[in-house]
Amino acid sequence: MITTGGTIACMPSENGLVPGISGNDIISLMSELKNICTIDTFELLNIDSSNISKKHYVLMLDTLEKNYDLYDGFVITHGTDTMAYSSSMLACAISSLNKPVVFTGSQLPLKAKATDAYRNLYDAFLAASDNVYGVFLAFNGDIHYGDSVKKVYSENFTGFLSINNKTAGKSDNNKIIWNKLYKNHNIKPVFNKNISEKVFVLKMVPSLKPDIIDVLINMGYKGIIIEGYGAGGVPTADCENNFIPALQKAIENNVAVVCATQCLYDGVHLDKYPMGIISEKYGAVSSKNMTLEKTLAKVMLGLGNNMDLKELKKYLEND
Repeated sequence: MITTGGTIACMPSENGLVPGISGNDIISLMSELKNICTIDTFELLNIDSSNISKKHYVLMLDTLEKNYDLYDGFVITHGTDTMAYSSSMLACAISSLNKPVVFTGSQLPLKAKATDAYRNLYDAFLAASDNVYGVFLAFNGDIHYGDSVKKVYSENFTGFLSINNKTAGKSDNNKIIWNKLYKNHNIKPVFNKNISEKVFVLKMVPSLKPDIIDVLINMGYKGIIIEGYGAGGVPTADCENNFIPALQKAIENNVAVVCATQCLYDGVHLDKYPMGIISEKYGAVSSKNMTLEKTLAKVMLGLGNNMDLKELKKYLEND
């Protein structure tokens, strides 16, 4: 079990809840986990997940890589606010994974009354001890794929939903019912730690001015993810805030422009309306049906590995 802090490990303080429970404390409070597997703990971080950044992704990847051959599975306890970002990053950064890596956390601290932490931890260890592989997120009885999950509730115990994908499995009577069969493979995993932070997510709102793109270019951003309307729309020629020339300028300056959507479901369809067709004509790339979290992870990894616009487009489409 790799601990990183978050609500699950929080204790009250004069400034609110702060991480304060160790991994060993967690295990000692849940003796029933010993009936599932033998557990070692590693205290990697002890932070509020709002503070997660590139360096923490690299730390997680380093820890998994160094310990990979020593264990059959891994549980990562994590704050819920950015857990979907971290699970998406690890799912995209590790190729040919042949063991389970399971994220979990809770909406209430482990020591709080009526907490959801016990159920989530138990399910995470069940999943991590099973004969499956991939990055998952265990929460409220559901096992989500790590790269297609989003936090949609700030307090409700449901917490997360799988977006444009079925759940990977569900806990039932002290076991996980998986929605697909897993065939063993012996390919050695590759851990990609080349992650660019020069990616900006721009949420489109009415009256937003296109000169914001100039600001981002001048700040040195190499990728801009436009969280557009509906199927991926942005204001166009018949609007005073036409974004098309600004996006064209960004692409001409070798800045990758990726069109995402503010909608949770059904994804981006740039071939549907003129704004999408025009954007794609100038070189904008669609995030298809990926979550924003996964889109961000793939763009950060693509640019971190010095992909040009053509290579990045192929990388995003090859999902």
